[in-house]
Amino acid sequence: MRLGIVGAGIMGAKVAAAEGLPGVRVTAVADPVAGRAAALAGRSGGTAFAGFPELLDSGAVDAVYLGLPHDGHADACVEAAARGVHVLIDKPLCNTVAEADRIIAARDAAGIVLMVGFSYRFRAEWLAARALVADGVIGEPLSVTDVIVEATPDTPPWYWDAGRGGGILQLQSHHCFDRLPWLVGLSLAELTCRTTGLAGEAESAAAITGTFASGAVAGIALSFGRTHVAGPRSLTVVQGSAGQLRIEQGGALAVSSTAGERTESYAGDDWLHRQLSAFVAACAGREPAVPAAEDGRLAVVCAAAAAESARTGQAVRLS
Repeated sequence: MRLGIVGAGIMGAKVAAAEGLPGVRVTAVADPVAGRAAALAGRSGGTAFAGFPELLDSGAVDAVYLGLPHDGHADACVEAAARGVHVLIDKPLCNTVAEADRIIAARDAAGIVLMVGFSYRFRAEWLAARALVADGVIGEPLSVTDVIVEATPDTPPWYWDAGRGGGILQLQSHHCFDRLPWLVGLSLAELTCRTTGLAGEAESAAAITGTFASGAVAGIALSFGRTHVAGPRSLTVVQGSAGQLRIEQGGALAVSSTAGERTESYAGDDWLHRQLSAFVAACAGREPAVPAAEDGRLAVVCAAAAAESARTGQAVRLS
């Protein structure tokens, strides 16, 4: 499979550097910053292009990884589908529900594979935690707490442009809206959200409360410091009727129940290789494309509901 990298940023470079994928080679890299595209193409053995249309016109790829600003996702997916090129797209799928519907329609018309890069579904500690919940080790899930915090003044300006990056809700909440229902096997039914941030920018912090269809509750805290540097931290806790599990930054998984407590470490796990392998298998028709565009659309619906709640001050029901 000839793979193109569109967006030679942090994740594009990681995808291009992934090793050990039989039958896959990086043949093209596109980025509007010519030097960046050329540098990554030189390391990966591909051809550098200034833009995505030029890459598609070359006929040099069977599939692409899209790591673009969020406002470019919908057009890029539709263009790739029109050429019969499979797509692995970094989250979020797009900025609006209408864009998501447009992407899904283009995928279906072309019959391509489109997979959303919800990385937590491929992380070993999250896979282990999901199996524990499904096996009833902590009983019935009653509450989920999810915290993501990070800080750096060195981010692309489009992150904090409401129409392009969308701020904290588009940067971080999509992970939560996908990974939490997937982890506990429950769908979200209602969301309430409050946001804040620096003047003149899209919001950089959010507090979200949710209710699952079962009646279980969720609390999500997201923040991105804009004036200083602090390493990323995340913590997810599921309280159940018979125990608790915790997933911490760095691949740590702890389980507490009446049988005692145990901690497992998955530090150094190569989740990206697992994700790319799943994408390759889907393109070859050996496995379904999961997470699919529909999963990305559901996260978009939740992010839109959170934004509506932040605007109105009211809880929003999810249909």
